[in-house]
Amino acid sequence: MLSEQVSIRGDAARHESARRVLLMLLRFAIGAGLLAYLAKSGLIDVRALSKLFTSWRITLAALTLLIVDSALMSVRLSWLFRPQGLNLRFGTSLKLALVGFFFGTFLPGAAGGDLSKLFYTTRGNGGRRIEIMTVVLLDRAIGLFSLLLLPLIFAPMFTQTLRSEFALRSLLLTLGLLALGVAAGFLLCLFSDPFISCLPSGARNRLTKNRVIRQVRGAIAKYRENLSILCAALGLSFLANLSLVFVTMLGAAALERFSWTPRMFLVIPIGHIVNSLPLTPGGLGVGETAFSALFNLLGIRGGAEALLCTRIWMSIIGLIGFVFYLHGVSRKVFDESDVADEPCSAVSGTMKNEHKNRLCID
Repeated sequence: MLSEQVSIRGDAARHESARRVLLMLLRFAIGAGLLAYLAKSGLIDVRALSKLFTSWRITLAALTLLIVDSALMSVRLSWLFRPQGLNLRFGTSLKLALVGFFFGTFLPGAAGGDLSKLFYTTRGNGGRRIEIMTVVLLDRAIGLFSLLLLPLIFAPMFTQTLRSEFALRSLLLTLGLLALGVAAGFLLCLFSDPFISCLPSGARNRLTKNRVIRQVRGAIAKYRENLSILCAALGLSFLANLSLVFVTMLGAAALERFSWTPRMFLVIPIGHIVNSLPLTPGGLGVGETAFSALFNLLGIRGGAEALLCTRIWMSIIGLIGFVFYLHGVSRKVFDESDVADEPCSAVSGTMKNEHKNRLCID
């Protein structure tokens, strides 16, 4: 009987692995098919990409901006860990960002980079895994929130364009609703105590007694007294996303397919939001289609090629992350002197009080 159960579990695991491989291949096929369609329809001129080798000044500027983007995201993650009593050094955070750059470029959507950060930051820190995961996901949410807000901030500067483009107005309205939903959800988590107290006793007991929910609420609650860190993290996110917007503009400028216009600030962030959806590896094909359509709304060509240039530059930065990945990221992601809520199991008695907040390293 036991052998039959083991055999059934083994078969289920093999089927699940095969399903994931097939899904990955399907995503690659969709992305490749979309790129082939764009090339055949003339929306992408692959030969024009050779100009990147001659426009070395633009390439150097783009790579510099991508490094700045990674550095800003590294500082943001380090700051967000501070209220949790965890000290993530900038150098280590930058390595994590570059490794995440690699996985985010070559895995579906932008989720691959977040998964790599979750792996390295939670490794060896099992006692605080939920809190660390909460911070990493919060870091991602702040980046997405700032990207949603970016075109809305620039929208008042282009009222004439918006009057004539119903589709663009609809997209901005959708972004506004999504941003409002993200903000409402976070505020609900941040100030969840009054909300939970209004729930029926059964639901309230389940929420307060569930260990995972309690740890998540506790981690988020620590930002109530550190709202300045949240505001600073949001400010860094705006700067990081602006760097990415400028990189995309440089991609189009390198191919000389359009005359620069400030209206690009409206559509490029929307394109990167679509590109981050986990539909194909790295958003391949999906992002190019979105950029082509968004550029066409402004009467501009070269949207798909601009994103392809950005992908090439991001791949170069990703190779730096790949080197760090091969070399290995230290198991001690956080300083040993960092504080934590749960002590190591080996610490007892008075030593628990002295080391109550020390980080447990396997």
